[in-house]
Amino acid sequence: MRSPEPAFDLRAALSEELRAALEEYEAADGDPAGVHRCRVRVKRARALARIGRSCAPGLSAVFNDSARAVMRQLAATRDLAALSEAARHLAGKQSKSRAAALSAVAERLDSERDALPAVDAPAMRAALKDLLALAQVWPEASAGQIRRGAKRVLRRARLARRRGRGSDDPARRHEWRKREKDRFYAALLLGAAWPTKRRRKISERLANVLGEERDALLLLERVAAQPSLAGDDRAAERAVKALMRRRAKLGKKADDLGKRLHANHA
Repeated sequence: MRSPEPAFDLRAALSEELRAALEEYEAADGDPAGVHRCRVRVKRARALARIGRSCAPGLSAVFNDSARAVMRQLAATRDLAALSEAARHLAGKQSKSRAAALSAVAERLDSERDALPAVDAPAMRAALKDLLALAQVWPEASAGQIRRGAKRVLRRARLARRRGRGSDDPARRHEWRKREKDRFYAALLLGAAWPTKRRRKISERLANVLGEERDALLLLERVAAQPSLAGDDRAAERAVKALMRRRAKLGKKADDLGKRLHANHA
C-alpha cells in the first residue's frame, strides 16, 4: 500500500516569501528595481494564498485585501519606471523621429517619478510584517486541499484566457495577465504538487509578453491623453503609431503562447 503523499507546506512557503519581501524592501532604499523585487515576492505570496483559500477562505480574503493595499502603495514608483523603460526599449527599434518622441516620453515619465512623494517606510514595514503574521497562522493544508486550490488557480487562468484572447478590451487582457501570473507563480512554487504539466518556461514567457502588452497600452493611453509627453502633437502621433504597432505584435504573440500553454488542459 502506498503511503499518502506529503502535503505542500503552505504556511512555510508563504512565510518565506514575505520574509524575502521584507528583506528586499529594506535593501531597496527606494530604488525601483528593489521595489519591484519586493512586489514580486508579494505577488508570489498572493498566488500561494489563493491556493490556501481551500483550507482558509476567510483568512485568504483578509490576506488578499491586505496584500493588495501593499501593492498599491508600492505601485506608483515601479509603474512609472516600467513605462519609462518600455518607451526607451521601443525607441531603440524605431526611426530617428519616432525614437526621439519615445525618448521624450521616457524622460518626462522619469521626471514624474522623481517628483513622487516617498513611500512611508515605517508604515510599509509594518504592513509587510502584518502579512507575515497572517501567513504564520495559516492552518495546515492537506494534499487534497492544495490540489483543489491549485486547480482553482488553473481554472481561473483558463477562463481569463478564453475571455481575453483576441480581445481589444484592455480590462479583459489585464485580467488574463493577472491570472497567468498567478498560474506561473503557483506552478513554480508548488513544484511536484502542481496538478498538471507546469510548462514553466512558456508560462513565464506568456506572463511577460502580456505585461509588455499592458505597458504598451498604458503608454498609448498616456500619450493620447497628454501629447506634450512626446513634445508636441506631431511627435505624439509618431509615438502613438509605434505603440499601436507594438501592442498589436505583442497581442498576437500572447494569443499564440496562450494556445500553446493551455493545450491539452495544462
